[in-house]
Amino acid sequence: MQKNPVRPVVEGGVLTAVAIMFALISTYLPVIGAFVNLLWPVPIVLLGVRHGYKWSLMAVVASGLIIALIMHPLTAVSVVVGFGLIGIALGYGLRQGFSPTKTLFVGAAASLVSKIAVLAISAAVIGFNPLTLQTEGMIKGLETAMDFYRQMGMNAEDMARMEATLKPMIELMKIILPAGFVLAAFVDTFLNYQVAKAVLARLGQTLEPFPPFRRWNMPRFTVYALAVSFVAIYWGKTRELEILYNTGMNIQVVATMLLFIQGMAVVYFLADKYNLSRIVRGIILFLILSNGIVMQALIIGGAFDIIFDYRQLRTPKRE
Repeated sequence: MQKNPVRPVVEGGVLTAVAIMFALISTYLPVIGAFVNLLWPVPIVLLGVRHGYKWSLMAVVASGLIIALIMHPLTAVSVVVGFGLIGIALGYGLRQGFSPTKTLFVGAAASLVSKIAVLAISAAVIGFNPLTLQTEGMIKGLETAMDFYRQMGMNAEDMARMEATLKPMIELMKIILPAGFVLAAFVDTFLNYQVAKAVLARLGQTLEPFPPFRRWNMPRFTVYALAVSFVAIYWGKTRELEILYNTGMNIQVVATMLLFIQGMAVVYFLADKYNLSRIVRGIILFLILSNGIVMQALIIGGAFDIIFDYRQLRTPKRE
């Protein structure tokens, strides 16, 4: 018995229309638009899960052409190239029955490739690196802030101290932009996975969820990556190797963030183990996010858990 092709055609048309509507909202609504823009791949994911990656690909192409016609070709490029591949990759991974972790990595890789492709296309069209706009925007923002405080009557000594504090931060932000792209790729992939999972559940199709946060476990190489980053930063700084230094800084940012997540998972594990109340959990969370020393201790705790398997997630339980 042949499958009825009407259903995927209808659903493909509806979900393509939703993707086009998302693009319109993300362009013309300044506040909610930014959030909707991140969720643009969701209709593509749904179509891929229900009918296969070929339908996802056709929906991406069709929506891109229509967006280019009714809006602007560059808008179509930024939306379709920037998010279409994520939707196709997530839909494919979920339909193939990949584990949530594997699906997340596949989607994040697709997201990172998409971001690089958008930057490359934008650079070819406008003739210079779009990242320079961000760095120039940071510098201009600093100048604007300094002018504001100057007009408010802040004395020259305090102004100089503030500028001496903010300038190194801006230089650091310029260095770790690649790490920011990597982390953003995982964030938007995780967000789209969760939203697509919720929508599919309403449609009667369940997906394997991520494990509870208290059982999250980062790979062992995270600790090794952090150690390598320290060596790269030291050699790069002492031997004036800028590329090595910048690479070490980016590896350190990503590894530190993963260890922070690991440490937070340990905190949630202990909170459940000792049955702490919501008030106590809230106080602990506030201390973690507001105190740099506590945050560093949490990162060290995450590394400790990876090395010694404190929660015994890798050790088989004895019956």
